[in-house]
Amino acid sequence: MHSAFARQALEQGSCTVMGAIPRASNDTRLVVVDHAGTHLKAVYKPASGERPLADFPPHSLSLREVASYRLSAHLDLNVVPPTVLRGDLGAGPGSLQAYVEDSGDDDAVTLTGVDGIPADHTPMFALRTEDGTDLVLSHDARDGLRAIAFFDLLANNADRKAGHIITGSYVPGSGPSSIGTYGIDNGLTFHAEEKVRTVLWGFSRSSFRVEELDALDEVARMSTELRSVLDDCLEDTEIESLRDRAEQLAEAGSFLEPPEDRTVIPWPPI
Repeated sequence: MHSAFARQALEQGSCTVMGAIPRASNDTRLVVVDHAGTHLKAVYKPASGERPLADFPPHSLSLREVASYRLSAHLDLNVVPPTVLRGDLGAGPGSLQAYVEDSGDDDAVTLTGVDGIPADHTPMFALRTEDGTDLVLSHDARDGLRAIAFFDLLANNADRKAGHIITGSYVPGSGPSSIGTYGIDNGLTFHAEEKVRTVLWGFSRSSFRVEELDALDEVARMSTELRSVLDDCLEDTEIESLRDRAEQLAEAGSFLEPPEDRTVIPWPPI
C-alpha cells in the first residue's frame, strides 16, 4: 500500500524543487511532492545534469534508476524506493524517487577499527586513513541486505557503496511497518558487460533460495510484461544481457564470488 501511494504521488503530485543535494556526483535535487493532502520528499535527477561517463550512454542514468525500481517491483524484491519518470520539472526529463528517511539503524554496514568488527558481521576489506588508522568495512547477513545484494547481481550494479544502503521509510508518519532496507543511487546498472562493484560481497557462495531461483527464472523467461516495463528505459542489448545474467546466475546456483581480474569494490566505498 505504501509503495502504490508513493508511486501515484510521484507520478501525479505537484512538485516544488527545494534545491540541490550537496556532494552528489550529478545534478540531484530535493523535491517536495504534494498529493492528496500529503507531502512526500523525493529526489529529482534530471538527465540534463548527468556528467558524461566513458562506459555508459549519455543521459541514460535516470532511465536506469527507473528501470531498477521497475525490476525490483516486478520481482517483489522491494529494495528500490518507488521511482518514476517525470518530464514536467524545471530541468527537464529525469527520475523522481521517493526519499528514504534514515531510521537511525546504521548497523547493517559498518566501518570500524580492526578490533571493533561486530560479531555477526562479515569483513569485506580493510583500508588505512591518511593518519595511519586501520579500518575494516563489514556487513551483516540480514535479509534486507541479501535482497539488495541479489538485486545488484541481477541488475549488474557497478556502484553499490555503503552510503547507498539506507534503512528507513519513504512515507512520513506511517509507523514502523513502513521501514525497510533500500538501495538508492542505481544509475550505474544494466550495462551489457559485467560491471558489478559492491561492498556486499559477503553473500558470495551462498546458495540461492527458492524465491531467488524463482525470480531468476522469471527474468530468464523475459515475459512480454517484464520486457514492456523495461524497454522504454533500456536498450535491447541491455535487456538481453539482463536475461542472460539471470540464466547464468541460475546455472551457478549461488551468489557469485568477486572476480580477480577487475576492480570489485566501488570507490569511495562509503
